[in-house]
Amino acid sequence: MSDYLNAAPYECPQRRRTGELVLSVVVLFGLLISYVPQVYRIIHKKNSDGFSPWFLLLGCLSATSSFLNLLILQWPVVRCCKTVSAGLCLENTLGIGQLGVQFIMFNVLFILYTVYFPPHKKVNAFVHNLHLICLPSRSFEWALTLLFGKIILGHLLVCTTMTAVLLAALGRGDQQGSASHWILVLWAGLLGILNVLLALIQYLPQLIETYLRKSVGALSIPWMLIQTPSTILLTVSIALRPTANWTSWIVYAVSAIFQSILLGQCIHYRYRAKKLGYSSFTVAERTPLLHASPDNTPARRTGNQL
Repeated sequence: MSDYLNAAPYECPQRRRTGELVLSVVVLFGLLISYVPQVYRIIHKKNSDGFSPWFLLLGCLSATSSFLNLLILQWPVVRCCKTVSAGLCLENTLGIGQLGVQFIMFNVLFILYTVYFPPHKKVNAFVHNLHLICLPSRSFEWALTLLFGKIILGHLLVCTTMTAVLLAALGRGDQQGSASHWILVLWAGLLGILNVLLALIQYLPQLIETYLRKSVGALSIPWMLIQTPSTILLTVSIALRPTANWTSWIVYAVSAIFQSILLGQCIHYRYRAKKLGYSSFTVAERTPLLHASPDNTPARRTGNQL
């Protein structure tokens, strides 16, 4: 936030080196393409089983906070678009576009997760089987998913409105040193800190979910194969951005580490399922109802069982 804290007028950045531009463009399209296998898998299978709702919640909140954090930090660069060519404007704001892709696509994943949530898991099996109309018929996981959807929407509306109001105040002439300027600096810092905290725990629920399932489910291995190196490149690209600081890129460095672990998990369980003749959606019994087979192969159940 050094440029915001400086009282000196902001100088619009000149054209960057070709290498940085190429890296930024590659990362942008790499991130966009990386989500295609995952989106396709959920829609093709018509099943989102295997995702942790906590992972998607934390991911959406983190992506929103990260995007708005960088938007604020690079707002002087955005305002330079009034005085520079369209090509230079696009070049200087590619970082915002990169995080914008992350922000949009992660929210798309949550929407798809909700739309293709397994129907049999929406119902509380105990209440449904006993016809206890006095008790909630929704399963805990489905109720949690609906609650998370409201939290994500509320967070998006509040953060976007707050950011828009503060940026509009600066646009009216409330420059360095004004009350709105300092509030904006504080707001950007809070978004950055929230982003980092969420990133530190975002992948833990999914790692636990995948470990307990002992299967890949709706997770796409090609998605992670593209996403992991793309995230590493994104970390480098964001760190090289004008006015960006550690709160803008540290989240992606942490994410790259956890993505690598999750990728290793999924490859292991996919290989094991293929070797044993199981489906990707076959999950281990968390509370075994069946005895293990004579060869000690653990009891399994398919994803469409209650």
